[in-house]
Amino acid sequence: MEYFDMLAKLGIGNAHPGGFAATLKQLEQYPLPTNSRILEVGCGTGRTSCYVAAQGHDVIGIDIRPDMIAKAKIRAEKENLSIQFMEGDASSLPFPNESFDVILVESVSIFTDTDKALSEYYRVLRSGGKLFDREMMLRNPMPMEVNEEITTFYHIEKLWDINDWSALVKTIGFNRSQIEGPFLFPETSEDLFEHPDPYQQIDVSSFLDIQIWEVTSKYNDIMDRFREYIGFILIIGTK
Repeated sequence: MEYFDMLAKLGIGNAHPGGFAATLKQLEQYPLPTNSRILEVGCGTGRTSCYVAAQGHDVIGIDIRPDMIAKAKIRAEKENLSIQFMEGDASSLPFPNESFDVILVESVSIFTDTDKALSEYYRVLRSGGKLFDREMMLRNPMPMEVNEEITTFYHIEKLWDINDWSALVKTIGFNRSQIEGPFLFPETSEDLFEHPDPYQQIDVSSFLDIQIWEVTSKYNDIMDRFREYIGFILIIGTK
């Protein structure tokens, strides 16, 4: 079982850098324009999409995993929200050019073809539109064995440092861009207690599935042991 299988089966809605607390802080610091048309890429179980839609925005959520999309639709129904959730790949978005005012991304770009993904975000943004992309990053140089342990667990090619991210954003062609951070990851249990998810949907079979708890334990172990090496940033780009 892999990391994303665990997230899907447990219906986790805050598995991104900084947790749901970072989502709330971002939206408070950078309020979205009224009645924006918003795309959340890698929406997972739809927690952020639903929160944003409840503020009156027109939201579409896209994720590559059908099991995540199924849970996102149930969440929206329970919250009595009208949101379009659909399957799709961040590196090949199924939308015409200049379709959205805002694109929200929370720990997705590093898991896909990163160059293509950011190019796609740029393509489907309207002129003057904004990208907000929060991603894990390499904060300090790390031993080779630590790097291998992290990249193997997450199935990513490499950990990007702030210079890698900055260079890519400039290459894509955003008129204005900024990168905030790096920020430290909170303790793994902190977000769970401060921002519990009342609409989390856990597969009943998960409770007796030892593989799920092995992956969960490994995730917690990595995040706690290697906090000095990894953190996260917020990329803000204006088209």
